[in-house]
Amino acid sequence: MEKLLWFLFCINLDAKYNWIMLKIKCFVFNPISVNTFVIYNESMNCIIIDAGNSNIKEDKILFDFIDENNLKPIMILNTHAHIDHILGNYSVVNKYNIPLASHPDGMEYFRTAYAYAGAFGMNYNDENTVYPSIDLYDHQIINIGNDTLEVIHTPGHAKGCCCFYNKEQNLIITGDTLFCRGVGRTDLPGGSYKELFESIKNKLYKLPNETVCLCGHGPETTIGDEKRCNYDIPE
Repeated sequence: MEKLLWFLFCINLDAKYNWIMLKIKCFVFNPISVNTFVIYNESMNCIIIDAGNSNIKEDKILFDFIDENNLKPIMILNTHAHIDHILGNYSVVNKYNIPLASHPDGMEYFRTAYAYAGAFGMNYNDENTVYPSIDLYDHQIINIGNDTLEVIHTPGHAKGCCCFYNKEQNLIITGDTLFCRGVGRTDLPGGSYKELFESIKNKLYKLPNETVCLCGHGPETTIGDEKRCNYDIPE
């Protein structure tokens, strides 16, 4: 039921953002309920952020949306490389032959993906691990037709965490760095509360209050709401 409710919520995202340059479709995938985003525009190029699809049924849901809307995938972006955010990389790359981009500081998570999968009770074939062919870095610009996403490096939840910001539309994909009324956990290998605190305070909270945050799990929020009401790191 919870997964269905999040799925219904996410269906409405593309209706809400349909009038602006970038269009967004959100899917909730795998047992840990990762938000997978397909971002596209009038060019019909699209970028997939955090491909969390973990089985044939979820693959079909994602691929049907892309193919039925005549979209052309050009890249996968990972906000970070924890197992729940990379489960679908292999199937997407295998179908569309596109590159994967991730921050190099998180490379160790790709190398140990099978171990994390086992810890969370997930079936995962280590031979299916896709390694990034494009390195992300702070302030890098990712182009989608005439629109852009700026990479903001936000370590803390994990090594190599990144957010993707579109200034023109006051929109940011926060991954597991910042949630609605919460923040990413820091007790897993590579996590650091100090770094997370600095990433949120010195980077995300410097963005305009009206910036909409599309998070790695759960509902959307805004920078202003989290500065006022976040339970873990308020302003």
